[in-house]
Amino acid sequence: MLNNSANLIEINKFSNCTNGDKQLNSNAGDTILEPNSNRQYAVFMNNSLFDITLILGDKSKGGIGKGIVLKSKGSYEINSVNLYIGKVSAISASNCKLSFVECIE
Repeated sequence: MLNNSANLIEINKFSNCTNGDKQLNSNAGDTILEPNSNRQYAVFMNNSLFDITLILGDKSKGGIGKGIVLKSKGSYEINSVNLYIGKVSAISASNCKLSFVECIE
């Protein structure tokens, strides 16, 4: 869990995670994660100085500001509460890099 919680709720444990990053070219949407029915967790981190828009679906389904906007140093988490197993895409108005982790078990 990216934001360590003090809740005493059962914590999911993962043994198979993929860590990566994706270079985004200005105004050109790109796929970050392919659909994965085994996905249990994913987190996306914007370590750049520019806004990045996450699109839950194909890049054609959103655009700059038309999705989940990650401000500089912001993050978005997919977990058991908001589980999404489809394609995840992203776009930015500037060249930048998006870091991610996806866990399947």
